[in-house]
Amino acid sequence: MTTARAASKKHWLKPCFAVAGIAAAVAAIVGWITAGGVGAWSAPAGVALAALGFAGSVQAVAAAEKIDLRLTLPMALITYAVKLFLAFIALWTVQSTVPNALLPFACGIVGGAVAWLATQAVWAYRAKIPYIELDQPS
Repeated sequence: MTTARAASKKHWLKPCFAVAGIAAAVAAIVGWITAGGVGAWSAPAGVALAALGFAGSVQAVAAAEKIDLRLTLPMALITYAVKLFLAFIALWTVQSTVPNALLPFACGIVGGAVAWLATQAVWAYRAKIPYIELDQPS
């Protein structure tokens, strides 16, 4: 991976984590208002799970890219499947141990995913990504 690509990955992770932190704070407040103390910890925990899942995917795909660029799509699909499996295990565990926390936790996961993806999309839209124009035949 080139230094420019490594730097660009690092640059977009910072705003994603910052927005995830803000989303976790908002989730804690909304969780407290709607579900009391259980919601105050379970909603931001869901946001954190989503953020860590996305960050783990970035690291896994970047590691695969260092080996061979063609491995990035399979690695992205594998990490997606693993994230879904882990999210279901987390939801099952929360439902089994603290059933009142299930809805705020699940909403936190969804909110964290939306916040992360929206931040990533805005960063990609604003990024100055160089490209190559191929000569058009006259």
